Amino acid sequence: MALRIIITTGGTGGHIFPALAVIEALRKRRPDIEILFVGGEYGPERDIVQRAGVSFEGLPVRGFIGRGPKAVAAMFAMAAGIVRAMGIVRRFSPDAVMGFGGYAAFASVFAARLMGRPCALHEQNAIAGAANRILGKMVKRVCLSWNQPAVGASFPHEVCVLTGNPIRAGIAALGSMHRAHEGAPRLLVMGGSQGARAINNMVVSMLPALREAGVDILHQTGANEYESVRRGYLDAGVSEEETDRIVHPFIHDMAKAYAECDLALCRAGATSMAELAATGTPAVFIPFPYAAHDHQTSNARAMEEAGGGILLPQKKAEAMAADGSLAPMLIELLKDGRRLEAMRQGALSLARPDAADAVATELLALAGDNSK
Repeated sequence: MALRIIITTGGTGGHIFPALAVIEALRKRRPDIEILFVGGEYGPERDIVQRAGVSFEGLPVRGFIGRGPKAVAAMFAMAAGIVRAMGIVRRFSPDAVMGFGGYAAFASVFAARLMGRPCALHEQNAIAGAANRILGKMVKRVCLSWNQPAVGASFPHEVCVLTGNPIRAGIAALGSMHRAHEGAPRLLVMGGSQGARAINNMVVSMLPALREAGVDILHQTGANEYESVRRGYLDAGVSEEETDRIVHPFIHDMAKAYAECDLALCRAGATSMAELAATGTPAVFIPFPYAAHDHQTSNARAMEEAGGGILLPQKKAEAMAADGSLAPMLIELLKDGRRLEAMRQGALSLARPDAADAVATELLALAGDNSK
């Protein structure tokens, strides 16, 4: 009889893509495995997951921390989500359930534990999220991305194992072959799967200087910011044809994007960090300053300490963009091949390209399967 696994998460690509990487590893290990992905109804996960050919069911859950009066309605939605998740668990009858963070994962893992199913978690960040900290006391295994005291202290020591943050196989494969491309230096701009308004605005303001220096750009804006950023490029004198080559709401082929860039300007979400490390991509990090527990700054600091990146707090970066000093810094770095190579090696030192397999091994063992 085929093993059945529920994978659950949602909200952002930072949660979703590690989950899909583990699904890839599970399917490679056990082609007959049956997998159901349970996510939120209101995030991007349904489209991303179904595009990957994985069965999906949605829960009517939303975040309630920091939502003010709307938190009450969100808590009722969470209760309804837990009830619906119990129905999904009863119907699908999984051998194990694994959550990758977020409110959909909280509802699903909590429901599975109420029903006596073995559960595991994966924590992407250097500082654990609220949902995972609560669930960590209930599950049999917690897979960690970072070997840092802050994240390890959030969970019982005996259930923790260091696996790294899973990334998709096509991206993991770049680590041993990634080389600087020929032609103009290329800057990859990305604010995570949903974009980052502050970074988008900085780049648009720097377009004249970057283009004068011959810098090519590949820019992921996020869906909500796409039209305004596209307009910013056109207003800066970039042709419509070139703008459409450069500016994208979402980049599906990230392996190609990493392979063809020399430097990334980005947020410091855990999945971006894992992909940058695995591909040896140097980066300038502008962490999202309002992330829970400022975990993005902790993520970026770990990469900076390894020599793979430069940490710029958002206020400092905005000030540098305003006084005209950010563009020259980026241009100088893009043209310094020796420094970029040193940063590439620093990033690679944190790479865990086998993280998806490591998590899959833990999950299969939890489900009662010890095949290698």
